[in-house]
Amino acid sequence: MTPGLKPTEAEVARIVAAEKRIAANIRWNHDTGHNRAWAGFGVAVENNGGWDLMLYGNRQVVMPYKVSYSLSWRLGETAAYRIFSLDINGRHQNQVINRNSWENQTHKQIWKDAEPKFAYTPAETIPEEPLAIFREFCQECNIVFTGQIGAVPEPQFDAGN
Repeated sequence: MTPGLKPTEAEVARIVAAEKRIAANIRWNHDTGHNRAWAGFGVAVENNGGWDLMLYGNRQVVMPYKVSYSLSWRLGETAAYRIFSLDINGRHQNQVINRNSWENQTHKQIWKDAEPKFAYTPAETIPEEPLAIFREFCQECNIVFTGQIGAVPEPQFDAGN
């Protein structure tokens, strides 16, 4: 792909289908931008296709729980594209293909040429346990995960909040 161009559906399908690996251990960290009620991580995804891929996880650590896992493709120094994701209890509204929307509902997003952030309701049942959700997302993305994933930290709030 030439830098500066956006991914295509065909390229995204090829990336998602290709075997990928994560051998690194994953440690959740608090996101101070959300008053420490969120934790997240980012880890490089190894592959033989030469793609610069990252897997990101974000989780709200207070009720109601929200979880998001995203496979992102970085192109050059400044461009990164979320090409596939799973959002538990998330929000989204499609703008082009249809006007479906999700409000605190589980949905997946896949890169589409007509609508790069196209979302849909998954047909399969999503597990409730956080580690099982992570492992299922990796399996769907064809990522073999051989590392360890740490526990999500307890919420922390700044004094006065």
